[in-house]
Amino acid sequence: MKTFRIMSYHINRGRDASGVPAPEESAEIIRAQQPDLVFLQQIGSAIGTGSVSQLAEKVGLTAYGPEAEGGCAFLSRYPLTNVQIIPIGYGCRCVRADFDRADERVHLFNLSLTKDPWQRNQQIRVLLGEQLLNNPSLPCAAIVAGDFGLPIWGSGLVQLGDQLKRARLPLWRATYPSKVPFLGRDRVYFKGPIHALAGAVIMTSEARRASTHLPLVLTVETRDTRETLKVKKRTRVRAKHPDPVCG
Repeated sequence: MKTFRIMSYHINRGRDASGVPAPEESAEIIRAQQPDLVFLQQIGSAIGTGSVSQLAEKVGLTAYGPEAEGGCAFLSRYPLTNVQIIPIGYGCRCVRADFDRADERVHLFNLSLTKDPWQRNQQIRVLLGEQLLNNPSLPCAAIVAGDFGLPIWGSGLVQLGDQLKRARLPLWRATYPSKVPFLGRDRVYFKGPIHALAGAVIMTSEARRASTHLPLVLTVETRDTRETLKVKKRTRVRAKHPDPVCG
């Protein structure tokens, strides 16, 4: 079993809750939580002071994914591989990567869905399709995180809940709007042998000022299964330096 700390954070294009450019405030929030892995949504300009590369440098993590303003990207303490950018419709893209620790692998899916219910339903169909979550070449445990728009049941979120497990922690999960949060737009879902040991919405005064969304932080644990152990033994017999196996 492996544990690591993740954060899902919509940083509002590097602007604070009042719309003023303030990338340093987001960096301070991330540094304070000391995550191993950050799912960023609505990132800032690729060339401005709020770029992902500059943010990564400020928090001591490595950036992965596109730099396009308004997109999604990762910050990670550990190497990520197989980074892909996959369109899911209506101008939105899912950023996918593999997170390897020791001999375990977890598939990562980072996205920001539209607020339009019909469009979001179509985006979730793509997410659950054979190119992404039901891709047979992606058999390991998965973390799906990001901004899922307004929580209106019947607009794709029911289908999502049928195939994935939403993290049960924290118990209070409202993240939007940051000044008076009452909507759980920012979410983490799991697929496979992985679960949350602890979780919190960061509701400090600094976090309320830093973005229109509050960050969601979880301590995650992967769990080996019997099938994983069989694959691990078989792989080690065939190769001296096997690829990471599923956690």
